[in-house]
Amino acid sequence: MKKIIALLFTGISVMGLMAQAKPGTVTDPEAGAILEKAAAKYQSLNGMQADFTLTTVNPKLKPEDDDSKYTTNLNGQLYMKGKAFKIVINGNEIYCDGKTIWIYSPKTKEVQINDYQEDQETFSPTKVFSIYKEGYSYQIKEKKTYQGKNVTVIELAPINHKVSFFKIDVGIEDGTNNLLESKIYEKSGVRYIYKINSLNTSTPLSNDFFIFDIKKYQNVKIVDLR
Repeated sequence: MKKIIALLFTGISVMGLMAQAKPGTVTDPEAGAILEKAAAKYQSLNGMQADFTLTTVNPKLKPEDDDSKYTTNLNGQLYMKGKAFKIVINGNEIYCDGKTIWIYSPKTKEVQINDYQEDQETFSPTKVFSIYKEGYSYQIKEKKTYQGKNVTVIELAPINHKVSFFKIDVGIEDGTNNLLESKIYEKSGVRYIYKINSLNTSTPLSNDFFIFDIKKYQNVKIVDLR
């Protein structure tokens, strides 16, 4: 589940990249300007709700195998407000108020509680505007039409080679600065594709929305790992 959290926010978090990259990196001014505008927009939101599809594509064992054999899709919903977020995916519910994270499984009727901690593999809203300090190269890869919209695809490469991925592509809609798609390329050959199917950037969300309320659930086992 931690991996899913990382994947969902990687595409959004890289928009915190500005012109303060480390020496030796590629910093395309046009790409930087687009990322800066997108970052400013997401920073100003009082609440966001998105329906998404997370596609995992694994390397083929045999070239002649059908692609579908190595591809899986998960649909879900993402809610975000400042440092807080909520994810509903594959029947599971993830709540985080920025300090504590609750992972609830309806199947097992169990909720795990943990202190929320970030690392180089987990990009969440709290790192949206500081990730650039870790060092990335970024440049425009292509301009294309996606879902009937004009999109600029920006390619990013981490300077820190210890992370599990070597490249990220983010697709940002021209004019609105909305993130529509991101692709994470892992060194293992696995590729993750995160597509926004619908987006509402004016969804008012209360702080309590991001806290798991055990009173709303019956017979839930609490596993407190703090």
